[in-house]
Amino acid sequence: MIPFVLACVILACNQATGVNSIIGYNANILLQSGLSDVQAHWGYVLFTIVNFLMTIGGILLVDRKGRKFLLSVGSAGIIVSLICTGALFRRTEKLRVDSAAAVQSLVSADQKIVFVYDGKTAQTLLAASGDAGKALSGRPTSLIVIYSCGDFRAATQVVRSDDASEKPIEISRETCLPANKVVGFFSNPFSNLEASRQAPLRIDDALITPVPSAHNGWLVAISLFVFMAFFAIGPGVCVWLALSELMPTRIRSNGMSIALLINQAVSTGIAATFLPTVGKYGYSTMFFGFAACTVIYFITAALFLPETKGKTLEEIEAHFESGRKISLIAP
Repeated sequence: MIPFVLACVILACNQATGVNSIIGYNANILLQSGLSDVQAHWGYVLFTIVNFLMTIGGILLVDRKGRKFLLSVGSAGIIVSLICTGALFRRTEKLRVDSAAAVQSLVSADQKIVFVYDGKTAQTLLAASGDAGKALSGRPTSLIVIYSCGDFRAATQVVRSDDASEKPIEISRETCLPANKVVGFFSNPFSNLEASRQAPLRIDDALITPVPSAHNGWLVAISLFVFMAFFAIGPGVCVWLALSELMPTRIRSNGMSIALLINQAVSTGIAATFLPTVGKYGYSTMFFGFAACTVIYFITAALFLPETKGKTLEEIEAHFESGRKISLIAP
């Protein structure tokens, strides 16, 4: 049971580092950190290059330094980089204001909103937010709107007031509600789709955040490059190799299947909650949460995971059997 539990914890934490969300939303994260659209996409190119090169480095080191060492070093580096990224976002996200009431007033009789978020619209929404909004007046800002209709919630893409190419924000019942009851069940098992179709459109949050400087954006980009480097050289290369060696032969097929199911469940959960959480609480909350999960990863890898480099499957299994026998003999 010990290697099975280790496999489940490590595979769950491997996804809980947030790697899939950070890769999938990398350009958007860099855009909100202060980089321009072109700079954000170049940052994503550099991000993938770092991933590629450090994966090669991990392949070269995995049989020299060992799986336990690389997983420990990799998870430690991930913790530091995630904390730094969260701290950089926290500096501006603590200044955000909520203009939900002003956006709610834009809802038409047919329960729709269509508007362009430019400098003029930003000034209008900020003026309605009191002194906190006036403090952001004249600065480039970003907006995300979180809205609901009955039992279902949705969020718009983040848009910037200084981006002339942004498309209009369109909010309606159709963009909030699922297409059918099956999709509705997986979105909210306790929902009532028919009642939600008659419910009014409600603006829960309209969060306006100052756009950081390009200098801040490149600092975020560097911290994400460090994150990707440590992930690629550690968990990215070692996790499947170490766990396939770790799992006893007699339970490997069932054990790895269950561990993989947990891995995918965590991945799905993060994918479903990433954007709503970012919209409500900001990127800093997500990055600090990922860092907390990675602390569990580091402790498990550094203290409980045995080194499997150069050992046969029988020797690895004997390691856990000897530990079990000692615990049974001990008074």
